[in-house]
Amino acid sequence: MAEVNPPAWMQAGSYAARTDRLGAISAGLCYPGFLADESTPLRIRQGVKPSYQNYQLKARAAATPNMTVTVSAGYAWIDNHDVGGYGAYTCVNDADKILTIAPAGAAGQYRKDAVVASVYDAETSGSVSEWRLEVIQGTYAASAGAAVLPSLPASCQILASVAVNPSVTSITAGVITDMRNYTVSAGGVLPVPYTLLPTRPHPGQVMYLTDVDQFVYGKADGTIVPLALGSGSGGFARKSADTSRSSTVTMTADPHLTISVATYSTYTVDAYLIYQSSTAGDVNVAISGPTSAEGSWSAVGYGRSVPATVATDGWTVRMNPNNIASVQPRTYGGDTVDETLHMRGILRTAGTAGQCAVQWSQAASDATATIMRADSWLRLTRVA
Repeated sequence: MAEVNPPAWMQAGSYAARTDRLGAISAGLCYPGFLADESTPLRIRQGVKPSYQNYQLKARAAATPNMTVTVSAGYAWIDNHDVGGYGAYTCVNDADKILTIAPAGAAGQYRKDAVVASVYDAETSGSVSEWRLEVIQGTYAASAGAAVLPSLPASCQILASVAVNPSVTSITAGVITDMRNYTVSAGGVLPVPYTLLPTRPHPGQVMYLTDVDQFVYGKADGTIVPLALGSGSGGFARKSADTSRSSTVTMTADPHLTISVATYSTYTVDAYLIYQSSTAGDVNVAISGPTSAEGSWSAVGYGRSVPATVATDGWTVRMNPNNIASVQPRTYGGDTVDETLHMRGILRTAGTAGQCAVQWSQAASDATATIMRADSWLRLTRVA
């Protein structure tokens, strides 16, 4: 097939429903964003219409739990997967729909059922022309971990999975897992969890990562980068006063040199530290991040021999990378006057936001305080 003629809504034209689906529905919906869809250019990202608290077509337990689930009212757009290029269907549910879950198996029988919105079109497959909300029953397995979702109809959107354990007589909220995709019109902001982020969004596609509260967008080179930096964008922290620590080797975050970082982000790290210590106390320094953060740093500063000797202090420069995940400290020397330390590194966060901080202590417990001076600073630059 080539040009689809006549174009939709041409005066005195006559055309198939497929033309309306392609022109009035699919043309206005966003691109799916996955490699598998590249070979079928007329594909769309199917899914549910997003709403406040994402209540549309949500599967939930009955108010008094029993062997049913209730699917809320809402809209879904579902692509025809029987034949490529046949367009998407608009599916509307205008009231709560109660669906029955088949009785549970006996002891040792676990299964996982799927709640779906399915489209059946006799033009492309079968003899039925309708859409329906339905439960597709899974097969039994010997353990909950071995239970898998059943095979689904070709043209459907999964809404939820339901874990049906042996001998249960009611379905509670705890066994229902929301599995809805959301879709928006082309150019709209797509709500999607980071874990389900499209790998190939179109250039300029803006996405809101619902599980990490972050906006990203697709670039022409295929990468995905943060859009609105805001909180967690990095920044600059300066010490407004001296901090003294004596008789301690416990690494602790500096009270001034901390900056908030966001989830799933990459930062370059720079710090300029001014400190003073005795020749015995010296200073230990490190960079820390939130849970699951990774990265490394190195620094140029006044070396410290072990044991410290006047003859060799000042000759060592530590440039080997130090691990952020384990808050790996390094020791730098002191000689009772102010010294400087220049730190550089990289920090990559995972699913936990928090603080990046300069950690420090004395290298050897000494009654003469080690002092981190005012005007020391930390700077983070978010790069991805």
